[in-house]
Amino acid sequence: MITSIPIAFIGILLYVLGTARIEEEMNKAHQNQMSQSIQQWNDYMTNLEHSVVRLAFDRSLDESLQQMDFVQDFPRTNELMKSFSMMTESNSLIDSVNLYLRGSDKLLGDEIGFQTIRSDEDLGLLNSLLDKERTIYWNYSLRKINEPGSKYKAIVIKLPGGQLYGSFGAFIIYLNQGKLNMMVQKLVSGEGVSFLFNENGDDLTASGPADGAREPEGLKAALKEKIMNDNSTENMFKYEWDRSSYSVSYEKIAKLGSKWTVVSATPLSQVTAPVTDLSMLILWISVTALTIGLLLSWFASNTMYAPIARLKRLFEAPRNGRIEEKDEITYMENQWRQLLEERKTLSAKMKQSIPALRESFLLQFLQGNLYNHSEREILEKLRQLDWDADDRRFVVLAAQLHGLSELGGKCTDRDEQLITYAASNILAELCSAEMSKVHVIHFQDLSIGALLALDASCSNEAAKAFINKLAHDYIAAVNNVLRLKVTIVTGKLSDSILEMPHVLDQTRKALRFRDLHTSNQLLDMNHIRVETAHNKHFPANLEREIVHAVSMGLEEEAVRLIREFMKELQRDNSTEFMVHQGMMKLLGSLHDAILKHDVNLYDLYEGAHLYEQLMQLSEERQIVEWFQYKLIRPFIKTLSVAYDNQMRELMDRLLTQIQQELLLDISLDRYAEQLQMSSSKLSKVFRQMNGINFIDYVIRLRMEKCKELLVQTDMKINEVAELLHYQPSHLIRLFKKSEGITPRQYREKHRGSEPLFL
Repeated sequence: MITSIPIAFIGILLYVLGTARIEEEMNKAHQNQMSQSIQQWNDYMTNLEHSVVRLAFDRSLDESLQQMDFVQDFPRTNELMKSFSMMTESNSLIDSVNLYLRGSDKLLGDEIGFQTIRSDEDLGLLNSLLDKERTIYWNYSLRKINEPGSKYKAIVIKLPGGQLYGSFGAFIIYLNQGKLNMMVQKLVSGEGVSFLFNENGDDLTASGPADGAREPEGLKAALKEKIMNDNSTENMFKYEWDRSSYSVSYEKIAKLGSKWTVVSATPLSQVTAPVTDLSMLILWISVTALTIGLLLSWFASNTMYAPIARLKRLFEAPRNGRIEEKDEITYMENQWRQLLEERKTLSAKMKQSIPALRESFLLQFLQGNLYNHSEREILEKLRQLDWDADDRRFVVLAAQLHGLSELGGKCTDRDEQLITYAASNILAELCSAEMSKVHVIHFQDLSIGALLALDASCSNEAAKAFINKLAHDYIAAVNNVLRLKVTIVTGKLSDSILEMPHVLDQTRKALRFRDLHTSNQLLDMNHIRVETAHNKHFPANLEREIVHAVSMGLEEEAVRLIREFMKELQRDNSTEFMVHQGMMKLLGSLHDAILKHDVNLYDLYEGAHLYEQLMQLSEERQIVEWFQYKLIRPFIKTLSVAYDNQMRELMDRLLTQIQQELLLDISLDRYAEQLQMSSSKLSKVFRQMNGINFIDYVIRLRMEKCKELLVQTDMKINEVAELLHYQPSHLIRLFKKSEGITPRQYREKHRGSEPLFL
């Protein structure tokens, strides 16, 4: 601060004092420049005035010009044009000189030469110039002949000079507008403005800001109004406009009967810019030096304070950063005590969360997601989770619950989850009562698993006896509490925990080998023998009938046959595994049959994996319902949609015809020929649309007719059989199959005990 602040003070002082001094010197220089420019302007105007006076009072320019033939008297014409050219060259303000003669309608000039005025508009304009009262006068917007829309500053000199009326002609001196503008522009530079106007306020120049700068809007009009209304003798003043200060100088000139005012306004900021820049440079140097000094002092302070700051930050980071104590040491002492208390609380919370973390880790491990870990890493992680598994022997159990459908009512997925959760809790309680290291897994599908860590000193026989006792206790508890059946599979005993994920997977798969005819089972992985398929009876005929029923669209018939199919598979003490194999084969046959109907299986079953869904089912009721609602019904609905309204109307007429011709010798071939289609196609369509084949439908109608004849007539059985086109023995067999009794028994039942002889 000692080095920087004085320098900044010097910069401010230089700006305040230097700006005022420069403004004063600038005004003087501006005034001198204005005086020199006005003098130059005055010289040009004086020269112009002399040229005008000479033309006005030249005695050779008398009325003889009016009768002069410019073509015949060429020498004199040439002399006049030379005089015009000399005037133009001697004064740069003159753009061109023209001579107009009223009577001859001639126009002579240094630019246009000699020409005759033919336009009435041009003649009217030139004659109006001769009608003015003054001999010499200004015209500030006079256009040139043959230049429509042009506007020039011009001096008009009527001939003969000194006479107000009766002029026979006039000299027209057009001024060079560009020269006028350039002379005025010399008075200003940068963003300043300069202009020239007459006593009426008319602009003689089109000058604005120099160097193409933007003219401040309204400044010219404001200055013009102030100067015209100012009666002061001072021709220099300071003017404020649009938050900027301008140095304004002006001079008045009286020539050729008119008074003009030359104005020049220069912004003071343009003049004081060097001083301002120098002052700002000094200020910036001062600020930079001060900043560097502060940074160096900050660095030195931090270096000395760094050890305490590091300790202070350790405590402030996890907190709100407020420091109530003025002494940092006291603050850190209090924070240390608070950290000790928080450490105790955190330690207690970690002990509470360790069981949940251990459960999650063991679940990931047993599901095979930690296959890339070594045994040492697994044991170390379990030790960190307060589950010391060193020097242990490991064994797994897998249990499957059955008989849920026998409890009555329809169970949802949520019910299955709740039941599985209850079963897992029962197993956890039984295990924890006997040992400390056990982990129970809830698989959410009526199956559970358990990992048991036994003492390394436990022998195979002792371990087997313990596991068998535990399994029997668990079966009894589930039977009594949940009223369900249980199948338990025990895995092999191992000294390596890394084998447990594979052993658990194999143990769960072994649940498929349970005996379907046994309520509760305890299986040992070491004694399970996979039965060979060739020793078992496979109901191939039922399989073909099921495929045929599904192809014909007979849902109820197909479901009935599937139940019989499962019963056939369960004969001879078949295991669940063998039943699943048979149902898988049936699914494959149905899959092929559905494909033959050109059905898109992906769209039909919404991309579902049918084989995977079937593998998840274990209950007979679940499997049958899955085949009915998930496989067969969607396919039959697709077949029903395939038949249009015309085919349905055709089938309705056929049914009516069959009822009318029931007592005739009707046949499928005759109706197929009548409908112009093959017998096989008619049989297929009839069964898919009516849910029954043609023969069974006819038999059902004839049995109804037979019952009607038995009750309402006294016809003998052989007469009824002949009327219905059956052999008597065949009719009796069909009737007994339909009603469960013979025709004679049916008649006696509905008409009394009157005997009836064949």
